[in-house]
Amino acid sequence: MKNDNKIRNEMDDSVNPELLDLVRISEIARKALTQLVSESMPAIPPNYEKVFYNTAIKMGESELVNHLVATLPTGQAATVMVNGLTSMIIDFNEGIKRYRAGIDQHGGQLDDKNDVIQQLVGPVVWELLEKDLSELRNANNQMKVQLEEAESRLKSQEQQVSQLQRKTRCDPLTGVMNRFAMAEDLFDELARCKRYGRQFGLVMADIDHFKRINDSYGHAVGDEALKSFVRMLRSCLREVDVIYRYGGEEFVVLLPETDSPGTMLVAERLRRMVESQVMKHREDASLQVRFTASFGVAIFRGDEFSWEEIIQRADQALYRAKNNGRNRVESEM
Repeated sequence: MKNDNKIRNEMDDSVNPELLDLVRISEIARKALTQLVSESMPAIPPNYEKVFYNTAIKMGESELVNHLVATLPTGQAATVMVNGLTSMIIDFNEGIKRYRAGIDQHGGQLDDKNDVIQQLVGPVVWELLEKDLSELRNANNQMKVQLEEAESRLKSQEQQVSQLQRKTRCDPLTGVMNRFAMAEDLFDELARCKRYGRQFGLVMADIDHFKRINDSYGHAVGDEALKSFVRMLRSCLREVDVIYRYGGEEFVVLLPETDSPGTMLVAERLRRMVESQVMKHREDASLQVRFTASFGVAIFRGDEFSWEEIIQRADQALYRAKNNGRNRVESEM
């Protein structure tokens, strides 16, 4: 423990503050991730944030917590946690590769110079040197083995972090992307379309009278209805199209490279699909539920400052669809 503290103090003196923050965040994240796994907590961002901050406080990092709370939007600690781990793993992996290359070069030089050294120093001195050189080779080989083991562990951690990253962007009930993922993706899509002069469409979808399903059949059937609704939507979409759970029974569909008529066409196709289907409960085949959905459509016009503007127009269109009788598609005004 004393050596660990010494190393930490040396790092504090030599590492720039931003990198030191990353090291501290990643250390907290690693312990928080272990706690999440050990307690089998649901993989949703609020849980990550709670455990992340609690772990940080227990580690005496109250100042860092205050800094993150002040600078990060609510719910973003999970993203920081994962991105911090990812960055650290990449940095460590690159460092190990460079170190291995140096060890290989060092070992090669030891082997190549054996005969030359022996001729230069003569048999008496060589007998003394040979033992030291042998120890150097053994140490070299041990370091190579340790580095290979470290690389293997890092590869495993990288896979775990990748899975964690997907979970922080995924809605645990329906399996589609969540609202946090939507914010990230729409920000990127808006920037891409502005830069290259492209278009994209948004469809906001809401199950009609969803509360009646919950009230009549229970929340378990309501959950099945949400999952069934997602399957219906997916069946009508391209691979590049993305579904996000916006909240409750409300979903958003991102349609890249799609203009206004194309977006309306897709929304109407989705509406007809939902209207035509009967949901059968997985555990009780006799229980059949029909429902419809309303849809609001908006497209990127090219002059928006933020993706929230497009979401707002789609939401307003959805509101009109609800007010005009439900089970219909409305476009932005």
